Amino acid sequence: MTAQEALNLVDSLLCSTFGQKLNDVQSVVFLESWLGRTYAEIAVQISYEHDYIKQIGSHLWRSLSQLFGQEVCKKNIQTVLRCYEQFPNSSHCSKKAIFELDKIRLTKITNQTVTIMNQAIDGVRWTVQDLEVLPENEWTRYEIINGELFVIPTPHRCHQQVCVKIARPLDVWSESTSLGETIVAPGVLFSQSDSVIPDVVWVSRERLAQIEDEAGHLTGAPELVVEVLSPGKQNELRDKEAKLKLYSIHGVREYWIVDRFHQKVEVYRREKAQLTLVATLLDDDEITSPLLPGFSCSIRLFFPE
Repeated sequence: MTAQEALNLVDSLLCSTFGQKLNDVQSVVFLESWLGRTYAEIAVQISYEHDYIKQIGSHLWRSLSQLFGQEVCKKNIQTVLRCYEQFPNSSHCSKKAIFELDKIRLTKITNQTVTIMNQAIDGVRWTVQDLEVLPENEWTRYEIINGELFVIPTPHRCHQQVCVKIARPLDVWSESTSLGETIVAPGVLFSQSDSVIPDVVWVSRERLAQIEDEAGHLTGAPELVVEVLSPGKQNELRDKEAKLKLYSIHGVREYWIVDRFHQKVEVYRREKAQLTLVATLLDDDEITSPLLPGFSCSIRLFFPE
């Protein structure tokens, strides 16, 4: 197998599995690595920084490891591809990652959330850089919590309506007081292995100036986070356990978990350095917050009639 034949095979598999091929720089790194070139030699050849080429290589091998369901690196890429070429249907060259991605596609149809941590490669921790190799489309979003990757379909219309109904009174209060901003579905990057998209957040103006980056993402904890539950036990566990722990560790001061199916809101507030359940509100209960002086809203208004 020549280097070009290997590249063609990889592009074909990536396209059928992820919906995209290697970009120009990734292709050069692949071809030159196949021929035994070092990252330093590749960097000089195409006039890029050495560290950047190393980063590209790291992402490349990680995505190929996911594709083939086994560890892939510069040293074994020829062995892996020749094995695949000889035994395309054999378990000797695992296609576990492809199988898991097929499950994700199927699960999207049933509006479930899939956690694929350690399904493609045992022991791998995902980072925000790894998201660059995943396919982008308007129907899917990705979150990473403690190195676990969550593949999440676009929420149901009713879910989005609840988010709007929660954000509306918060936004009205924010504009009337000029104390902060209400943001729907922001990107929140706590660390390289913790990146989430909460449904709604409220952040004070002072805090926003400290944590917003040039891309408009939040790089620290907003004061208030709101998550609306999606159907399914796995979704509930993500919001009530994984995200509760994440927000607690990173300093969120208040966390509302909104259950649109039972029309209730669980309110967690920071006590003794962790988020603790302080109230479960129903029907005509009024929700208030020490973060939001003068704010009050009936829980009933959060849910469509």
